[in-house]
Amino acid sequence: SATMDDDAELTSLNDGTDDRFQRILRDENQYEMDEKDVHEEDLEMEETYSEFAEGGYRAGPCEPFGIVCHCFKRVGNMHVIFETVKNGRRKLWLVVGPFWPCTAFITYPLLGAVTFGLGWTFTLQHYPWPLLLVWYAVGVFCLVCLGMTSCSNPGILRRETRRRNSQWVWTKQTSSFRPPKATYCRDCNCVIEEYDHVCPWTGTAIGKKNMCCFQAFVSSCALMFVFAIFCVVAGSLFVQRHHHGKH
Repeated sequence: SATMDDDAELTSLNDGTDDRFQRILRDENQYEMDEKDVHEEDLEMEETYSEFAEGGYRAGPCEPFGIVCHCFKRVGNMHVIFETVKNGRRKLWLVVGPFWPCTAFITYPLLGAVTFGLGWTFTLQHYPWPLLLVWYAVGVFCLVCLGMTSCSNPGILRRETRRRNSQWVWTKQTSSFRPPKATYCRDCNCVIEEYDHVCPWTGTAIGKKNMCCFQAFVSSCALMFVFAIFCVVAGSLFVQRHHHGKH
């Protein structure tokens, strides 16, 4: 029967009824066009997708200040201040988070005023110089830890299109797989390794790569607070004793 169908198809073509033949050609042309469209779409997606696990563009929490960082590249809602490229792979060195205006206009001025304001007050009251030296050392260390926390990469993961093991899960917002301890941060709009939380005071997310700096910053703030009380009490006693000694 198959031979009879082939003979009938050849006979219909020879008779000039080539509807089936034309339909086959149209199907082949349509297949080539669809294949070309899919290939171009894949190329467009490869060009659009970053090598980092970041979501599509969305306004950050401090977007009105974004014009200040307009000249810097973005990874999600993080602004890349300095990076290097080696063998086609980007390495992020200086990155500020979505709440950087809070750090620049609130946290730094507040800590700076406390450190140098109280230090100047202690100097005018003739506190002993070892006390002043320790006070300024703690205050400057606190400011340095704040800068290292707010300007370092918290642990932004690279895009993973393949699941490395069964524990990895798919993140729809970034179209990437992520390990169990990594989390998509809505404010930062990217996946961060060992994500802990977003700290507006430091302006960025706290993750694997800046956790040590963040803990040092919090510890130095607590130490600074305790030491300020100690300086006020001990310094006042020293000034009073020194004043009574003169009389």
